[in-house]
Amino acid sequence: MTIIDSKAHHAGFREHYVDNAKPVWDIGRPQKPFIEHASDIRGPILDIGCGTGTLAVYFAKRGEQVTGIDFVEEAIERATAKAKSAGLNIDFMVKDFFTISSWERKFQTIIDSGLFHIFSGDEVRKAAYLEIVSKLLSDNGRLYILACKKETGIDAGINADEIFETFHERFIVESLHEFEAETVIGAAENAPGKQWLSYFAVIKKR
Repeated sequence: MTIIDSKAHHAGFREHYVDNAKPVWDIGRPQKPFIEHASDIRGPILDIGCGTGTLAVYFAKRGEQVTGIDFVEEAIERATAKAKSAGLNIDFMVKDFFTISSWERKFQTIIDSGLFHIFSGDEVRKAAYLEIVSKLLSDNGRLYILACKKETGIDAGINADEIFETFHERFIVESLHEFEAETVIGAAENAPGKQWLSYFAVIKKR
């Protein structure tokens, strides 16, 4: 598999956690579509780009086995503290997603809240992403993606067509809908009138 250099992405995401800052997406609870689909999201679950562990903790509280990875050390430290405080056994690891291609583990579900969309237009990274997800998902397993919609003024984002084009050969895009994502208090004040439009996709391995 092609070796992926993620150093630029690492630096950009680490900035969100400097001086105990809270990233704009870290609202302390799952975004609405994950709650709406919660009964269908079954373990073992792999949360890729898990951040401070909000989704991992939510599903662990529902009794699911969860593993969470993120390349930001501060994010994993916060996630581990959340799990410990809740008395939950969640396997959190500081890992770059592109380094887990050698894993032999299988997951019934992979959840991706904000990772895939940063690879928009990058055919090399999307291909590597597809290979890894295909390998780690069990037969008939599902990938749940929350991705920012590509808009003017947004650093990351993706179009619906790009989601379908990326996954159509190996997966079935069972559903995809647009919604307005919630952000931390203060984000709306800093960008008045802005809507944080996003896509939520349910994608099944063939």
